[in-house]
Amino acid sequence: MSELVGARQFVLGYPVDLLDQDQALDKIELAWGASGGQGGHLHVVTLNAEMVVTSQKDTDLDRIVRHADLIVPDGAGVVFALRLKGAAVNRLPGIELAHGALARAARSGQPVALMGGRAEVMDKLVEVLPTQHPGLKISAYQNGYFDADEETAVVERLSKSQPKLVLVALGVPRQEYFIDRTKSSFPHSVVIGVGGSFDVWTGFVERAPEIYRKYHLEWLARLLKEPWRFKRMASTLPKFACQVLAEKLRGK
Repeated sequence: MSELVGARQFVLGYPVDLLDQDQALDKIELAWGASGGQGGHLHVVTLNAEMVVTSQKDTDLDRIVRHADLIVPDGAGVVFALRLKGAAVNRLPGIELAHGALARAARSGQPVALMGGRAEVMDKLVEVLPTQHPGLKISAYQNGYFDADEETAVVERLSKSQPKLVLVALGVPRQEYFIDRTKSSFPHSVVIGVGGSFDVWTGFVERAPEIYRKYHLEWLARLLKEPWRFKRMASTLPKFACQVLAEKLRGK
């Protein structure tokens, strides 16, 4: 396979940055140091097959994904598509990237804001994260259960804490919508949509065993544990695979 790491490639027309975790975290730290140390806005998307197929049917999500500042290959399907193009790339799971970002934020004293999840998850999260990352400064937090007419006040409170890292756990595509419509409130923040990461970090949900992660089968472990996901996966994963293979056969 050709060495394309560090370049930007495309999966069914959607951009993906071929970075390993250290390279991605370096970009995050670079954003923190932008504008004379004040920091610059950086929206990070963790792309998987389901997000690609959903974006094809959702013009708002399509725009948001395409205009993200950093797009990493989270899903096994995306990695498969990239390898068909000759890219020497591995998965960069969003949960691991966010965990690494928290570690670097703790090390460099960057304030962190947390958004999303159930109330009991958030309550435990603000307790466990500082023990997992000594020195971590949680400047503000909010669970994901609030009324639409409360959003302005919630965002204002989070923004006033001047976080350099904002983790949003509202699920796809809700978290992407939230990040997009509130980006002007976080001009100096790195913002990452982290899906169900808060549930895993707090122990409310167990992550797939290492053997599944090693062979890019985390999606299968999730399906076995949460069979209600089958209908959604069955409507997206085969469609994604067929499009990728068709593109390969066409010689794109």
